[in-house]
Amino acid sequence: MNFPPQEIFKAYDIRGVVGKSLTVEGVRLIGQALGSELLDRPEGKGRPEIAVGRDGRLSGPELAEALMAGIRSSGVDVAEIGMFATPIAYFAAHQLGCGSAVAVTGSHNPPEYNGLKMVLAGTTLAGEAIQRLRLRIESGDLARGAGRHRHAEIRGAYLARIASDVRLARPMKIAIDCGN
Repeated sequence: MNFPPQEIFKAYDIRGVVGKSLTVEGVRLIGQALGSELLDRPEGKGRPEIAVGRDGRLSGPELAEALMAGIRSSGVDVAEIGMFATPIAYFAAHQLGCGSAVAVTGSHNPPEYNGLKMVLAGTTLAGEAIQRLRLRIESGDLARGAGRHRHAEIRGAYLARIASDVRLARPMKIAIDCGN
């Protein structure tokens, strides 16, 4: 088995060059490790679920599929939220009531990169928590099961929540630059 290389496990995310340091098989193993980690937490008892979505990078669909397959192979359910801006993943964890989400996103990195930003049971994974995922994979401490998959629509709820905070004191003219 080819383990994901240590250098992709960063301080605040998992990130690498697609097809080189960040592979489909590596992302599947990371998904299984994430599910396993959730199952070992008190919040993971019962029927745990992780919301999964992706940004618009070309590698996103294939990596998201591998991630979801890995999560399901641990016995954890997946709520697929589709393509979105990264903050929607965090909102989905709250809105869907699962408390856990993974964004497949390259963030500000060049196009050949992609990565994972993760929240488990309401806590953003960073530092040692990310390194524990790597150690889980290397030691084979991975749960096995058959999680379910569903599609979850949360964009409408997200827009309603954002719009509910807006109170204009006066009429405004707004210009939007969609270049990025």
